[in-house]
Amino acid sequence: MSALPGRDHTVFGYTPSLDGKGSFDGKGSSLDGKGGTESAAKAGKRMGPNYVYYRLYTKLGAFESNHPLYNNDRFIGRVPSKSFAPPLTVASIKRSLCKLEDLSKPDKALVFTPLSSPAPKEDSARLSLYGPSGPGLTEQDPIALVVESEKRTEEVLQLEKLPERSDDTEIHYVYYRVYLSEGKGDEKAKTSFDESDVSLGRINTLFIAPPHTAGSLKACIAKAEGLVTPGHASYKDMELFQDVNSEAAMSDTDIISFQGDTYPGSDEGDPVALVNATADTAADQKAKPTLRKVLSEYPPKTAATKRARSDGQNSKFTKCAQVKYTCGEERDKPTWLSIKTGEIVYTDGVIVSVKDYRGVSYSGYMAIDSKGEKGFVIARCVLSEECVGILGSVYIPYI
Repeated sequence: MSALPGRDHTVFGYTPSLDGKGSFDGKGSSLDGKGGTESAAKAGKRMGPNYVYYRLYTKLGAFESNHPLYNNDRFIGRVPSKSFAPPLTVASIKRSLCKLEDLSKPDKALVFTPLSSPAPKEDSARLSLYGPSGPGLTEQDPIALVVESEKRTEEVLQLEKLPERSDDTEIHYVYYRVYLSEGKGDEKAKTSFDESDVSLGRINTLFIAPPHTAGSLKACIAKAEGLVTPGHASYKDMELFQDVNSEAAMSDTDIISFQGDTYPGSDEGDPVALVNATADTAADQKAKPTLRKVLSEYPPKTAATKRARSDGQNSKFTKCAQVKYTCGEERDKPTWLSIKTGEIVYTDGVIVSVKDYRGVSYSGYMAIDSKGEKGFVIARCVLSEECVGILGSVYIPYI
């Protein structure tokens, strides 16, 4: 895979010179101006910017970073090494990552390096963030930060233009089937990928929180399928079997290695089975009053909105969407809308591309807010089309 612009590169055998030309034969000037071969490169130091790569988890699985490396894979984060204040202990790194990601309770967070580690690092352990190799210094060997909650202390969208991850990236999956306690056989999986076998689901092994055990795999499947999770009275009755022919369920403490090509659920023809599963109906019920509260705070059917939508050219702005992230620069007005988390806007559902004040293009929608103002919003700022449909057809009548 070709290197992406702006990524960290280690160059060995290269001697930087004061005239900027450098040398690959070891005869150029060294950093101390004395010449010779005592250069940073020869000493094995990384040349150019240093970065720390990491993944975020709760005990239920992975969640997106505020500082993603890729536009189409926001689960791998990357920040400059200089963002971390000394001493570079695990305790200090936890505090820095939680601050950068707007996450609370860093003292209760856990750090795993590598991802396959069966136990977290001690807070007193030191990590080198400036060496030529080591934990967190490459995308393939990220630091894993496990926190109590993925809820942010502040929701702000990052507008940096990001590259796309290559489609040929190899992904290792765990394949599974779910059997509800009150169901009739295997259930349709929410992560189904085969129309001829809709009860077969799969999850990326990188989405499973460390330590990698049968318990963490079960929790990740439960989250993906909208089932009850650890702490619910019915969760203890749910059992994970290595395959449909297993006579006994796996113990939650059983260690699973996802490093090789063979592990429980690695073959779609031999998936793991989650039995006695219970759907989390309480979560659906909690969502309704939350949305009603949002809609009462940001009413979409204001007089200003109605006037704006009555205009002939705006008559197609019928899709109601809730804003996920605060977004908007004064320098982008009046083309862009300034929007806040929780706000309700109307769009026509047509994807357009608009440039910001820096000339960077973004995909999104033209929208009308509660003040009747019309402008552009980034697609990532609002709920998905499925959620837009739910807001428009179910919850708006409660206003």
